[in-house]
Amino acid sequence: MDALPSPSFSSPSELDGTDVLAIVVSVLAPGLGHVILGQVAKGLVIMALVIASCGVGYLVSAIVALDAFMVAKARRRRAVGLWETFPE
Repeated sequence: MDALPSPSFSSPSELDGTDVLAIVVSVLAPGLGHVILGQVAKGLVIMALVIASCGVGYLVSAIVALDAFMVAKARRRRAVGLWETFPE
């Protein structure tokens, strides 16, 4: 059985345009940044919670943006789980 090729990840300090876009969008529309980063279900749940809370969720948009930033950095080093939150 052949070994699966390991994914090639960029340097963790290098964020590309998609990463930066996801972080910025996450501040403006919580959840959409996670969708852009490939965590679709997690992003949709965040969006639904913001809508269900009649916008009160915007109070936590800084936390959501921080998570998007940490996901973007982590995916440069390794694969990130679909529901992984605040990866190191």
